[in-house]
Amino acid sequence: MEAINPSYYPATRAVSVVASCINSKIGGPYRLYQQERATSASKEVIPGVGNKYHLSFLVKDYLNESPQQPEMECNATVTYHADKKTPPDVTYTLKPEPQNCTASKDQEFYQRMLKAKQPLEEEDIPDTFGNVAPDMEPVWHLGVAATSFVKWKYSTEETLFSMTVIQSVKQLMREDKLELHYHMLIHDMVSEEMIPWLIEMTWSPSEGVKIKNEKRLPKKYEETN
Repeated sequence: MEAINPSYYPATRAVSVVASCINSKIGGPYRLYQQERATSASKEVIPGVGNKYHLSFLVKDYLNESPQQPEMECNATVTYHADKKTPPDVTYTLKPEPQNCTASKDQEFYQRMLKAKQPLEEEDIPDTFGNVAPDMEPVWHLGVAATSFVKWKYSTEETLFSMTVIQSVKQLMREDKLELHYHMLIHDMVSEEMIPWLIEMTWSPSEGVKIKNEKRLPKKYEETN
């Protein structure tokens, strides 16, 4: 086991993978988490498997900052496989456990979307000035949570993904849950590549975000949309 500086890029990239995993599991239209300062990090080389990072850092729900929603301590591991086609293995614990303080807003948004007379169809979130309309903020946040799944699944020690924009989002009307199909641009900050991605997801207050389908799109999609 080798101790590494928690502010150096191998540790910060691994921390970002954990944050993506957290948001893919418990993020929602009014609840998202981001990593704060890391306090310790170490690297373990596992022969025949890959590199395993042991991490301690702080996490906060940045949409609901309050004394009732304090920063949480996160202890986590990220195992990058030598076979880069295998997603990183992520484990984490949060103390104190995160509290869902948005249940009533979640339910209100959920019912409004299911009962809408016309399915949602929007483009370019945020707009060219970086603004998100207030009524689109929950849709944007769900896009962040859904994209977090992709960022976790395809991360390696040589990537650092960030979400850029929703090129388009379309709602499929159904009665049992909210279904949204996103066309995203995901930025790999290491290669500076803007990657078009299709993400089809469902969400309900009881089940959270579920990814039905996701796939990287050809580069030409970005150039023609």
